[in-house]
Order: sequence, then structure tokens, then C-alpha cells
Amino acid sequence: MEQMSTGWAITFAIVLASMTIRSLIVVGAAFAWYNASSFAQRRRVYRVAYGEGQIGSELRSAVTVIAFDALLLSTVRHFDLIGYAPEPGLTTFAGTFLLVFLTTEVWFYVTHRAMHHKALFWIHRQHHTAKVTDPLTSLSFSILERAILIGGILGFAGAVSHVFPLSMTGLIAAGLSNYVLNVLGHSNVEFIPERVATSRIGRVFITPSYHAMHHARFRGHYGLFTTVLDSWFSTRFEDYEQVYARARAGQGLDRLGERVGNGPRASRRAAAGAVS
Repeated sequence: MEQMSTGWAITFAIVLASMTIRSLIVVGAAFAWYNASSFAQRRRVYRVAYGEGQIGSELRSAVTVIAFDALLLSTVRHFDLIGYAPEPGLTTFAGTFLLVFLTTEVWFYVTHRAMHHKALFWIHRQHHTAKVTDPLTSLSFSILERAILIGGILGFAGAVSHVFPLSMTGLIAAGLSNYVLNVLGHSNVEFIPERVATSRIGRVFITPSYHAMHHARFRGHYGLFTTVLDSWFSTRFEDYEQVYARARAGQGLDRLGERVGNGPRASRRAAAGAVS
């Protein structure tokens, strides 16, 4: 029993240190760039000030979320809840990464949209402390919301792994990419080149303008890394391309409710498509 307790403590300490260092480096570096770079200030999607007390609230939440993630991941690791292939090759790595990416995308859309229901929004309220996003917003959640998001993804991976063992490296790579992409997605800075964002592939994968619009408008654009599910379920703002173009041109929006082009029609469609 003592050996088990010691092993659990060591596992927790290792994961906690890893998660803390990883998160602080990613978010800290992004925040420093976000606030100091003239490029970032010029390409802001919404040129609106942070809400009163927003940064402090997000910082406190981020520290709690980092600790919770460490506890959850160390528990999964300690009790071997995910089965790993003994000698995973490139195919297993790619399959694991793709599995986690797709699971995250679908699970996030379903739970995110559900938590915008008035009966469930209390779970999601902390994340919407930010009507204008910043890198810290990517780690600002209630503990229950974080448990739903991460627990669902890891739970599915664990269930699959007992049929098809996964690659530990693939799982770690997927987790790291999730952290980085979330930071970038909440940056409120449009840095994606036009030729990339307007290409056939670029129209599928979202840019920072996408999630900035969700926070500023509240209903619509529920996707995490792609526009696919928002397009399928008519929760995509119709003026997304115009907002992206304005941000890229250094003419970001200066009002949270501002629409561009077909804004009123987009607003009605998003409201109809949202869970209410």
C-alpha cells in the first residue's frame, strides 16, 4: 500500500510539473507577444477593452485548471486507464493523433453548444468572462466544464485503446497541439495569411477571428478547430469572411454586437440554430 501511495504521488508530481511548465510557457509567451507586438495590436479582431477584472479571473482559473489537468492525467496514467501499444509505429502514432483530434472536435461542439442552453450555462459562465479574448482565455474554465471536456476525450480514448492500443507519443502530441491551438484561437489577433485562410483547406480550419466572434456574439461558431459542424448545423456567422478581412487589414471591429455585410441575417440564423 505504501509503495502504491508513493508511486501515485510521484506520478502526480511529474505530471503536475509537466503541465505547469508547458502551460506557463505557451500562455506566457503568447501573452507577452500579444501585448507587446505592434503586429498583434494592428491585427486585432475586436478592438474592445478587456472587461473589468477579466485578466485576474482568468489567471486564477488557469492555475486551477492546470492543477486539475495534472490530477486527471496522473490518475489516468497511474491506473493505466489507457492501453498503449508496446512498439507503436508511424501508423499507430498518426491514427492516435487523428482519433484524438476528431474526438475533441465532435465532443467539444456537442458539449459546448449544450452548455449554451440557459439551464446549463452556469457550467460555461467562467469561460465567457472574456467577451474579448486573450491567450489566458484558453485556460479559463470551471472545474466541471474542464472535467466534461477532458474527461470525455480521455474516456473515449481509453475505451478505444482496450481494443486498439494507442501511441503514447501520439496522445501527448495531440494534447500539446490542443494547448497551442487553443492559445492561438483565443488570441483575438488575425495572423493567418490570406492565401492560406481563403484556400479550400483554409475555409475548413478556423482562424482566430472565428472564436473571437463567438465570444463577442455569444451564440454561433461553436466549433473548436474546424468550421465543419457549424456549417452542417447552420451555426456559422455569415459575415465571418468579412470580419476576417477587416481584422487582417487592421480594421478590427470596435463594438461587440457589430455585424458586417449580411450581419442581421447571420444573427437571426445563428439565434435559430443555437440551443435556447
